[in-house]
Amino acid sequence: MRYVIIGSSAAGAQAAEELCALDKDSKIVVVSQEGYPPYSRCLISRYADGRLLESDLYFKTKDFFKKCGVEENLHTTAAKIDRAAKKLICENAKEIEYDKLLIATGARPRFPKIDGLDLSGVTCFHSLDDAYRVAESVAFVKEAVVVGAGFVGLEAAYALTRLGIKVTVVERCSQILPNQLDIIASKIIQRDLEELGVEVILNESLISINGTESVYDVTTADKAHIKCEFVVIATGITPNKELAEQAGLDTDRGILVDEFLMTSDANIFAAGDCIEIQDVSTGKRTLSATWFNAVLQAKFASHNMAGGRRRYTGAVGIQNAVQFHQIPAISFGKTLIEDESSDGYEVISIHSGNVYKKLVLKEDKICGMIFVGDIAKSGFYAALIRQEVDVSKYRDKLLDQDFSYAYFKDENFGQMDPYKTIPACWGSPVWWLQRAQCMGIGS
Repeated sequence: MRYVIIGSSAAGAQAAEELCALDKDSKIVVVSQEGYPPYSRCLISRYADGRLLESDLYFKTKDFFKKCGVEENLHTTAAKIDRAAKKLICENAKEIEYDKLLIATGARPRFPKIDGLDLSGVTCFHSLDDAYRVAESVAFVKEAVVVGAGFVGLEAAYALTRLGIKVTVVERCSQILPNQLDIIASKIIQRDLEELGVEVILNESLISINGTESVYDVTTADKAHIKCEFVVIATGITPNKELAEQAGLDTDRGILVDEFLMTSDANIFAAGDCIEIQDVSTGKRTLSATWFNAVLQAKFASHNMAGGRRRYTGAVGIQNAVQFHQIPAISFGKTLIEDESSDGYEVISIHSGNVYKKLVLKEDKICGMIFVGDIAKSGFYAALIRQEVDVSKYRDKLLDQDFSYAYFKDENFGQMDPYKTIPACWGSPVWWLQRAQCMGIGS
């Protein structure tokens, strides 16, 4: 079997590792536009402001592909998928045949339509190259503007502030983190930002970035001018679906895949930020731009490319976790409810100082959560959401300090039951060679 993977970030690298283990006699080829070993985009702000070394960003070793016997094609852009010939054609004219293809092309930053984006000192904050630019900005920048107050924008704002740069954040919505947090949670993070010296301007947008060769200020929609030498654009991302679209695969906002991560072509699969898939918390199709989902999807897609039939049902559209300064925050599932009564949603919350916990319920199941300041048990609540567990018996205990897995001894949350009696066959000196049969869970 010949597997070809386009992309080497969270989904692509994980798929390569899975396929190496699943099919040792196969040929695996990875094509990546970037020239670095697989690195974590989630950590680039920590490199930019000096908290991490560049080597700390890599989640696979530099010789990872070589050790797995994977043919890597870095600095290589995939240009066309020839589905009839089952070939991937690259911009350098190289043609790569495949039996099964995985599209893991991720997403790219989305830029507003304003003048001045081509000036020196304007960047996004999506890649390691962007992190280099932010880290280097300390040499010539005293003031910076960050456009967009989502997670990426705020990561950039905190990083620049740690570098000693005066930062102004401009957000067109009425709160920061408008797609992830509610107003209470966002105010906790905003207060922390402002205490560090960051100015936050809400309900505002830019109409131009001004300068000759480099930036000297920006103009807002209300004609105000903000002096700066550096601008970070963090106004969202766009799935890289064009390759699939040109090949005639079904797409909408992203590449459409089924529950097996298969596209409309049975020989082509897709995973990560480029896909659109059903969200278990809402039942609607959603973009899947989270690191956790990308890795999980790669695991399932790999098994299915290798002949398995594993259903992926774990997509939760809004799933983000981040540590801002001293305040961790996570949002997961359906968190933003416009009118609780009309759709049968119920909200349970507690708020004290910088700690805020909110659960959204529907039909006796938790479908969303926001935790700020204390996220210690967020994984447990995420499991309740993913497994659609009925919590009606525990409604008055849901946010108690002692509420935990101990209340659900009959649930295994898709994993081995931690309360199951250890089988006698584990006493065998070779139990690890036959653990599936020993546990009675099949092969």
